[in-house]
Amino acid sequence: MKFTVAQDKLVAGLQSLIGVVPTKSTFPILSNILLDAQEKKLVISATDLEIAAVTQVEAKISSAGSVTVPARQFTEIVKQLPALPVEVEASENRVTIKCDRSRFSIVGLPKDDFPKMPELKKDKSLKLAGGTLQAIIKKTLFAVANDTSRPALCGVLFQMSGDGLKVVTTDGRRLALFEAMIPPVSHKSELLISPKGLNVVNRMLGGDEKEITVQFDDSYTKFSFDGTQVFARHIEGTYPDYDKVIPSGNKKVMTASVELFTAAVKRVAILSDTFTYQIKLSLRTDSLELSSQTVDIGEAKETMAASYQGDEMDIGYNASYLLDILKNLENDELNMYLNTPLSAGLIKPAKQADDYKLTYLLMPLRLPE
Repeated sequence: MKFTVAQDKLVAGLQSLIGVVPTKSTFPILSNILLDAQEKKLVISATDLEIAAVTQVEAKISSAGSVTVPARQFTEIVKQLPALPVEVEASENRVTIKCDRSRFSIVGLPKDDFPKMPELKKDKSLKLAGGTLQAIIKKTLFAVANDTSRPALCGVLFQMSGDGLKVVTTDGRRLALFEAMIPPVSHKSELLISPKGLNVVNRMLGGDEKEITVQFDDSYTKFSFDGTQVFARHIEGTYPDYDKVIPSGNKKVMTASVELFTAAVKRVAILSDTFTYQIKLSLRTDSLELSSQTVDIGEAKETMAASYQGDEMDIGYNASYLLDILKNLENDELNMYLNTPLSAGLIKPAKQADDYKLTYLLMPLRLPE
């Protein structure tokens, strides 16, 4: 195998895949990436057995062939090379990398040891705009659970029916719901996708607006765009019925500036408890008071303008969770829909985006007596 490729193009291809490669594995081959020199292109593959990704790089192929190389070392070598053509040659399992006056030699492993890419059976599909998928990832993944004892909550739920798509994440204390219109599909489907797979797709998309083909069967979802494919194995388990926890009777509504509210929460949170990060919101007709107190450290209070319809109420929240939601609203104003100091509250942009709708649920913290 022998090929020549532009250094910047090879770096871009490698960096898009490196997130798939596990940092530790009982299978040494998984620490490698597969280089497959085909006619006029180099195909690079990586997998951790749960996520697999394949991308193509334009290259001049002198001799077709394939070999696997240590992913992180190979990537680091190529990153440090000058922006000149890179020549890679493999003889048996010895791989030589040349660029300008630099020369490296590393030991690879044969292609036969590398896991095969997944194959979908009886797949269903839909089309998604790249911007829509990136919005889903940005605005929902922060609420995914990391408690492995509840594996279903460690996934991202995709529900498709007719021309509607719903994406849900929750860790039991907060919930994110993303709703968008999609080209009509004839099937009603639910997928439970790992956040790692979605993050890999996000890195590969970059800032470009691409159309993505999403194909899936019972075991995998495949995202395809511009000669790149990402396979994500579905997480097993039953997702909780999230509709039951989204309240419909929250009649107390606070409206406030997202920018001012965010800044106030950040300041007051400085003196919040380092374990609970609790801050108190005191809702009044035409104002909102935020406060925090930590024994032996101090207390903070701040009052800001806000509109509130309902009985006066004090409610506690984890400031970190609240900020995660606020930074994803991307709107001038927000609405908080509340009921009691101990029941779930809903947070939404006062004006929803044209192409999707956001709903966030946040559970309160019990205030000290």
